[in-house]
Amino acid sequence: MNRLSCMAFFFLLTWCSTGCQQRNSTAPPVAKVKGTVSLDGKPMAGGEVRFNVVGQPVKSIEVKDGAFSGEAFVGKTRVDVVWEKDGPPNPMNPSSPIKVNVVSDNFSGPNSPFNFDVSQSGPNEFKLDVASGRR
Repeated sequence: MNRLSCMAFFFLLTWCSTGCQQRNSTAPPVAKVKGTVSLDGKPMAGGEVRFNVVGQPVKSIEVKDGAFSGEAFVGKTRVDVVWEKDGPPNPMNPSSPIKVNVVSDNFSGPNSPFNFDVSQSGPNEFKLDVASGRR
């Protein structure tokens, strides 16, 4: 029993020395961003732009009538443009269609040509011209 008590004490001591420490983490700064998105030369009616900063969660901003406005993390940012619409029926669940990105894959992920430096001082206005993925 003594051995079990010692092990429990050691575990508790280790846990408190690592898990109970107050973390001094602050959220990275964000800045206002805005812009326009055109799909095949026309304002993109829906979808979203996704601001990707390495080591941070993605900031997604909705596109409405070809425009977007919101906040993104400050720093070097890759921007992805996506617009997922209902596609063919899902063979595993026919009542739930598969979502299909109507924007070409060339405008999201590592292929995205949109690499910007989001600045704390702005103006952070971006014009994004994309093409359809399936014609």
